[in-house]
Amino acid sequence: MKRSSMGFFEEQHEQQNDEHEQRPKDTINLAALTHKNPKTTIPLEMHAPEPAEGLFSRGRAILLSVFLLIVIINAANLGSSQFIGTHGWAFVLSGSSATSDSNLLRDVANQLRHTSTPGTKTQTNRKITPEEYINTILQKMTLDEKIGQMMIVQFTGPDYGLDISTMIDQYKIGAVLIFAANNNIVSKPQLKGLIQQMQKDSTIPLAIAIDQEGGLVDRLQYLDGLRPSATSIGATNDPTKAMAAGMQDAKDLSYYGINLNLAPVVDVTNVYNPQLYLRTFGTNAETVTTMAGAYLRGLQESGKVMGTLKHFPGLGDVSADPHTSVPSLNRTQSALTAIDWQPYRSLIARGDVQAIMVTHEIVTKIDDTKPSSLSYKVVTGILRNQLGFQGVIMTDSLTMEGIIAYYTEAQAAAMAVEAGSDLLMGASTPDSVVNMINGIKQAISAGEISQQRIDVSVRRILMLKYHMGLLQIPSV
Repeated sequence: MKRSSMGFFEEQHEQQNDEHEQRPKDTINLAALTHKNPKTTIPLEMHAPEPAEGLFSRGRAILLSVFLLIVIINAANLGSSQFIGTHGWAFVLSGSSATSDSNLLRDVANQLRHTSTPGTKTQTNRKITPEEYINTILQKMTLDEKIGQMMIVQFTGPDYGLDISTMIDQYKIGAVLIFAANNNIVSKPQLKGLIQQMQKDSTIPLAIAIDQEGGLVDRLQYLDGLRPSATSIGATNDPTKAMAAGMQDAKDLSYYGINLNLAPVVDVTNVYNPQLYLRTFGTNAETVTTMAGAYLRGLQESGKVMGTLKHFPGLGDVSADPHTSVPSLNRTQSALTAIDWQPYRSLIARGDVQAIMVTHEIVTKIDDTKPSSLSYKVVTGILRNQLGFQGVIMTDSLTMEGIIAYYTEAQAAAMAVEAGSDLLMGASTPDSVVNMINGIKQAISAGEISQQRIDVSVRRILMLKYHMGLLQIPSV
């Protein structure tokens, strides 16, 4: 990152710029988190044939040599893992095993156009509901395609390279996180073109996500200038300013084709939590609810960008960082309800919330054995059942050190789905996507997750994409 005279602001931004990246591993002792082991014809004449010049002519030998030289150069440039790995360049040469129909949505539209109205024998004009459209898409998807939709992935570099193209084309992932620290953001034309290429190659349109909170977590600052922090907006105590900030962010994001903002932060902060410095709207639930709610309305007003409340169940009263450990949230359930969960409860009740991110922490009064992101008691028991949220729940990155120190990618992915999450964040290579998909499929085979449970998540994800304007109901 470039250094400048911004001083403390610049230094703090660097600390925040790896929000979903792995950080150096800390030694922590949380063996009680899991009981699972951590990290499978007849010739016309009977004359002898003319002698051949040999197995290869000189011309063929030259061509083969050139081809082998190209292979060696590519192997050197890509590295062994990308060249000979499960999804490397050598794998691509052998042919893709993808079975998806690139015309899935066209086939769904044709099916709906040729479906008779119930009770009649002829095709008549009728209104297709979003639910019917999404269910028809779901019926045409394979299990692998469905699980692929549940992946929100990262990748390295500014170009549409091998890793991201494989994850989109072969594994049909549902969402991509654009990340400045991964060198995904270089210039306005580059970023816009990159997203257009990803969408062009995706069978079902992608949710393109970014952390654009403003302040210290401002991924687009070198393209669009600095955005005010949530704390500075909250300090005005003026909801119209928060709404205007949301509208401006939506305008900036939609220009590039970004349709999912991993904001606003609705943690109710305390002064002892440095990781939330300048990232929250206030220190009381009422201010956070009012200002975050106004920001969310502004962000979603155009219908092109959806927001994401985070970090449930709340990081406001913890001091450790879930990137490097699993912090504990020790508040009583009554305090959690009155403080940490009040913004969620109020905003969910208004019907404004389309997505919520769950973080990794131990909520000792709810489930003291599993991180919140992997806990059925927290995700389904509290967020789904008690707070009534029926939209998309995504995990924070499942490759943070606080998770991978105790669980494999396959275990974490399966446990997150069992807990009730829909979108799983963390995979950054095709092999990582495969690990997570296989973990979920193994849990299905073992009877721990039903295919109906997968359908529920994919239905939610497709409905979110409908609300973004990515899925258009065909006219019939």
